[in-house]
Amino acid sequence: MKKRCVMIVLPVVAMMSVLLSGCGNSGTKFAAVANDTAAAETAAYDYDGGYMLSSGAVAMADEAVEYEYDDMAEPAEEPAELQNDALAGRKLIKNVNMNVETEQFDALVPNLQNQVAALGGYIEDMSSYSRNGNYSSDYIGTKYLRYANMTVRIPQQNLDAFLNEVGEQSNIVSRSESVTDVTLQYVDLESHKKALTTEQNRLLELMEQAQSVEDIITIEGRLSEVRYQIESMESQLRTYDNKIDYSTVYLSIDEVERYTPTEEITTGERVRTGFMDSVKGVGRGIGNFAIWFVINLPYLIVWAIVIVIILLVARIVIRKIAKRRAKKAAAEQKEDITE
Repeated sequence: MKKRCVMIVLPVVAMMSVLLSGCGNSGTKFAAVANDTAAAETAAYDYDGGYMLSSGAVAMADEAVEYEYDDMAEPAEEPAELQNDALAGRKLIKNVNMNVETEQFDALVPNLQNQVAALGGYIEDMSSYSRNGNYSSDYIGTKYLRYANMTVRIPQQNLDAFLNEVGEQSNIVSRSESVTDVTLQYVDLESHKKALTTEQNRLLELMEQAQSVEDIITIEGRLSEVRYQIESMESQLRTYDNKIDYSTVYLSIDEVERYTPTEEITTGERVRTGFMDSVKGVGRGIGNFAIWFVINLPYLIVWAIVIVIILLVARIVIRKIAKRRAKKAAAEQKEDITE
């Protein structure tokens, strides 16, 4: 009976040991897989920190990148209103350079001066001179008569209105604009000024509490330095404010007889234009000579009278000399005959 029980128990124990070993192996394999997955995820997470990626982590990272790339849509273009809002807090300095031509110099310059005043700006510098009718070297017959150079300061919000006015009243040859962002410099100056102001207030409090002459002298010395730095920064801020609030326009105005063409002209057009300009030049030359003749006619009459008198005197002198020579020759002939 005991043998039979042993024979029955042994197979049962063997089967249980096999099952337990199998479960143990399965648990070991599961733990290993879990550890590998955790290591891959850790390696993938710490890639930027300099760790090497395993092949599984590389695949997982690639899938993540592709997923993010597919989900990323191209940013939509911001409306003009949003762009303006983004620039609202920026400190921008705008400068514009313009070279224009006009056929009505005497009307354009006063009109621009009035327009500047109407828009709340002012003319910082202005000069004007004559070019004595010099022709350009571009063989299209442009003749420069007078020239004006203006440096105009216009409120930033009225800059476009002024530029449009210039474009309507003249021919724009060239135009360039530049924008300088001084937001960082401006904010940095304000921060330094605020810190110095706080220090100044603290020094004033210490001045009231100081009891010795040495402390008072030391505090006053530092207080003078702080005040000097604050005034310097305030001056820089005022300069920035002026350049930001008032845009600068450097305007060059040429008076011409005919506007410079904006498009490139052909050789035939240049020949035709040059010939017509030459004909006009001849007509202008004749007209200028007639004007010069009329203006200088009194001088010409005086010189004509002087010349006529000189000729008459010379003629009389020549006749007298001729008569003397004739008398002398006749006398010599008589002497020869007598001998």
